[in-house]
Amino acid sequence: MLLTMAAGALHVGDLLTQLATPEEAEEVINDARREVRYVVTDFSFELVAAKFREEAEHEGDIYVPNYQRNLAWTDEQKSYFIESLILRVPVPPVFFYDVEGRLEIVDGSQRVRTLVAFSKNGFQLKGLEKLDIINGFRFSDLPTTVQRRLNNTPIRSFVLDQGTDESTRIDLFRRLNTSGKKLSDAEIRKGVFRGPFLDLVIECANSPAFHGVVPSISGGSDPRSERQELVTRFFVYAEKYLDFKHDVRRFLDFNMSKFNKTLSARQIADMHDEFQRTMHFIAQNFKRGFYRTESGKRVPRVRFEAVAVGTALALRKSPSLTVTNTSWLRSPEFDELVRTDASNSAPKLRGRIEFVRDRLLGR
Repeated sequence: MLLTMAAGALHVGDLLTQLATPEEAEEVINDARREVRYVVTDFSFELVAAKFREEAEHEGDIYVPNYQRNLAWTDEQKSYFIESLILRVPVPPVFFYDVEGRLEIVDGSQRVRTLVAFSKNGFQLKGLEKLDIINGFRFSDLPTTVQRRLNNTPIRSFVLDQGTDESTRIDLFRRLNTSGKKLSDAEIRKGVFRGPFLDLVIECANSPAFHGVVPSISGGSDPRSERQELVTRFFVYAEKYLDFKHDVRRFLDFNMSKFNKTLSARQIADMHDEFQRTMHFIAQNFKRGFYRTESGKRVPRVRFEAVAVGTALALRKSPSLTVTNTSWLRSPEFDELVRTDASNSAPKLRGRIEFVRDRLLGR
């Protein structure tokens, strides 16, 4: 799975100033808009409650996907939502995805779970201010007329066409996520893109070799999820960085799904060995290379991509590579290439990876 090497790195000044043409921008925007196809409809409160099942494996026309399983509202949040429905206050719509006629919840799982639980007397209303008179009520305690109106309350719904690809669906969830907790990209991928490549990512993220060169993760990120994010970027960019055009998340999602389905056991083993070899090489030659400073505690993603993937490409070219100079790691030139505003730029991604590759090869 070796890549064809680019002839050489672009000039740093070109990388920092190069912009897409209006025509290129228009093409990307139009393609992205065409990816989402949907119909708008209304399902009644009663219908949603009747058709819902918690897990996809159980028979039910409406269900929650794995990656949203751990999200949860408090009783006060649930009560406030039910109060809004009783008052007929407009609430955000629910987004579904058509899966062979069944409806997977893309966004709105807490609203659906709440109305289902309340319809089954699953909790008592609490903390209400406007309708404080019904605090402590369950569904069956409400006046009969209120129960009927609630059952007939329309829930505005957007149903995504089954032709909508997996990565578009996940991207939509990220944009619309109205739950109390924002899931990391790594957590979402673990719930969606199951397979041998995901297993490889998790194994390598937990490996002593990786922890040796990335002992700390700061910046408010969950260390386990962030390490999985970094490892995913290593593998995807090491194989496909020349194919990247725009939108890191979509690119990683697409290739994770593809790798899970297409990589052989031999290829998975080779990728595992390359990752370990790269981490050991970095530990021996510039152990703190992923950090901005020798005493730093945060690993910027763009810096990690450059150092890790650039090193892997250099080792592919020269397996017996030796390092005589690492001053470029702390140079203003490299600092400019790994600025965080460069994460979605294809020329800058290629430039920073090939900068490291070429410096290690002595070019």
